[in-house]
Amino acid sequence: MNQWEADFGNDPYNDYNLIVEILCDDEEIAVVKNCDQGLIMTMYPNNKELSIPVDWLLELLLETKRRLK
Repeated sequence: MNQWEADFGNDPYNDYNLIVEILCDDEEIAVVKNCDQGLIMTMYPNNKELSIPVDWLLELLLETKRRLK
């Protein structure tokens, strides 16, 4: 099973607004940002199939929504 992590940090390209980077086995695969439409998750191109644990992702998104609003 893959090792999943999330790092909360600041975006130096967007006025240092809070973002969360999603990593799989220490490789950044996505970023979640807050914008006018709400939370946006951008997935980066990846050549391997990834199975994301849904319970972990749901908890992460709820925590992200709480912190980024």
